[in-house]
Amino acid sequence: MSRLFIILRFLFLFFPIFLAAKSLQLSRGELAKEVAEINKILRDEHSQREITPPGKLSNSLLVRRVYLATAGRIPSYSEIKDIHPFNQPELKQVLIDKLLESKAYQSQMFNWWADHLRAKSYIMGQANQIGVGHLYVDWLKTQVSENVPYDEMARQVVASEGYPWKNGAVGYYLRDDGMPLENMSNTAELFLGTQLVCAQCHNHPFDKWTQMEYYQMAAHTYGMVTRMQGKTVDGIKKLAKNFKKRGNGMQMMSMSSKPDQLEKQARAFRQAVQDMLLPLQFGAHHKDRKLKLPHDYKYDDGKPHQVIQPGVIFENDNDFNSSESNDLVNQYAQWISSPNNPRFTKVVVNRIWKKIFGRGLVEPLNDWREDTEASMPKLLDHLSGLLVRLDYDLREFQRVLLNLNIFENQAFDQELESLAPYYFQAPTLQRMSAEQLWDSLLTLVVPEIDHRQPKEEEVDFLESKKTNLEKYRLKVEGMSSEELFDVVKEGRKQIVEIQEQINAINARMKKAVELDDRESLGKLKRLQNELRDNQRFALASKIMGGEFNVYSMYKNYPPKRKRKPSEEERKFPTHLRRASEQNSPANADHFLREFGQSDRDLINNSRKEASIPQVLNLMNGNLRWRLIDKHSPLAKAVIKEETLEQKIKIVYEAMLQRSPTDKEIELCKNSLPFPDLPTAPAFKDSDTPKQKAQIAQKAKKQKEYYQNRVHNELRHLAWALLNTREFSFIQ
Repeated sequence: MSRLFIILRFLFLFFPIFLAAKSLQLSRGELAKEVAEINKILRDEHSQREITPPGKLSNSLLVRRVYLATAGRIPSYSEIKDIHPFNQPELKQVLIDKLLESKAYQSQMFNWWADHLRAKSYIMGQANQIGVGHLYVDWLKTQVSENVPYDEMARQVVASEGYPWKNGAVGYYLRDDGMPLENMSNTAELFLGTQLVCAQCHNHPFDKWTQMEYYQMAAHTYGMVTRMQGKTVDGIKKLAKNFKKRGNGMQMMSMSSKPDQLEKQARAFRQAVQDMLLPLQFGAHHKDRKLKLPHDYKYDDGKPHQVIQPGVIFENDNDFNSSESNDLVNQYAQWISSPNNPRFTKVVVNRIWKKIFGRGLVEPLNDWREDTEASMPKLLDHLSGLLVRLDYDLREFQRVLLNLNIFENQAFDQELESLAPYYFQAPTLQRMSAEQLWDSLLTLVVPEIDHRQPKEEEVDFLESKKTNLEKYRLKVEGMSSEELFDVVKEGRKQIVEIQEQINAINARMKKAVELDDRESLGKLKRLQNELRDNQRFALASKIMGGEFNVYSMYKNYPPKRKRKPSEEERKFPTHLRRASEQNSPANADHFLREFGQSDRDLINNSRKEASIPQVLNLMNGNLRWRLIDKHSPLAKAVIKEETLEQKIKIVYEAMLQRSPTDKEIELCKNSLPFPDLPTAPAFKDSDTPKQKAQIAQKAKKQKEYYQNRVHNELRHLAWALLNTREFSFIQ
């Protein structure tokens, strides 16, 4: 009967997954065939080199490894209970399919993509004022949720154009605003695994690439311009110049104005035009801009200041003779993402292989050279062919890799030299990434962690931003230069008045600093920011009308409103969200950054090395106290159990996905000062009902005291397990 119950529960839990798995490409039979072919390549390699693979992981640790690889976190205790026992037939395959279809998979894949595309919520320069970084991140999350193929993603970012609220992919160029050569270097490194940056100034000293080849590659996207509305600005400036020549307004004023007043008026005019067009200033479009060799070019194949024609570093069948910038960029994107490109497919195969197994078939990932050779060339070629057959579906590709036999083996825990070949008898022992560690901690602390999204008002604000920016664009582009110039003339006086108020506040702030009056300084700073916002919003409000939400076009977040946190927010503050739902990257003092999250300035710039500040963070951080907070999933599971042994067992299973040994249970009992078990209430026949009630009440309080003491000591146990290598390493 119990066996029948287990089978029925298993079918009930995973039946929806069998239906959802239709969106996965390969049938079970096709998947088995692909897996078998790769297993044979690995098996032949091991046999030829006389390598004996290690033993299999226990079922519970295999479940942990599957979750970390696909969901980016350890399983929650409720998930463990749902799939227990772990020896069910085809559990691994069914679990992999389930998780690949989950929100958790999207979360960890966003982290992977954000590291490689260097997606940042905050980017340098004025583009940050209209939230370009947030729009880029939002676009990327959409692509990940839709499982857009890798080659299509490459084409979308390289050939992107338009405004960021219409096509967030232009963030790829805006995050390198004003640095077209550096952007090309990053493109080559990301999609071709090739370091061209040294060839920007001279022929590459360690590879075959020349400075001429560098400039030929850069010529494809040098025409990508990240400033929009240039014609509108030129039109307004031309009208202003004519207006001044006719002796109207500014010229007449100059006859009776002092020089400093004239300068104020000129600044106000420039400020008005800039603020009015700021929301429409940033995007990407193709322009016929020619790239020239630098003034100090010294090689025989070109001359300084020579115009460079586009070219590529690998042979191809593409025609790059078009003079149209738009055609050049699209052809370049097609060439980069072509299956015939000798590196495009192999580089991403290598990146995903390392993501799953801890080490690439080629190391380092981002420095492929002419003499680069994979540790297992036959395997790399086969995997590249597989990815092409799968139409660059990274989810399906990972599905195949996760089902390989070597994924079930105990981790290879010997130290490897950075460039030494490894033949993959098992995944390498590796430390959790910062995102995996943070998300795993939250799995213990917060229920349903995968579905904790940003605040509703933040989501609504971003959608409102997109809608309002597009409405504003259509309105402005529907106005003539004369109409816009009239708006500037009318708004200039208001801007000057606001600026005078800001200047007066600046003087008061200076005095407050001298007096060390911090309270007044804070109030003045808030007033200054409010006036500056009014100044920036002034002309857009005139154009769109008073009811239009101008605020969303110039800000990254909705205005803060004082309100009492909900009961749910008091239990689980809103900052306790998965890494993918934090700023990208998190703030510099956040747990994620402390534990090595990439700053996303460079491609895949994360680190896994341990440090003293990390130890101090785990010892003193507030997450330590949240582990066994009475509202946490871990605490609720512990509280339900009656015996001390069972409570200890739950802590181990929730954190390490295994049961404690008898020795560990004994060690816990002896090391932690657990109180003695309370005795059951003893009633005498002579006790009155009142006395019996008092005895029962006392026994109840003793039991509560016992539970609280045990609960407090188990917090120390959870903290101790958190600090073990067994928790932070993927075995």
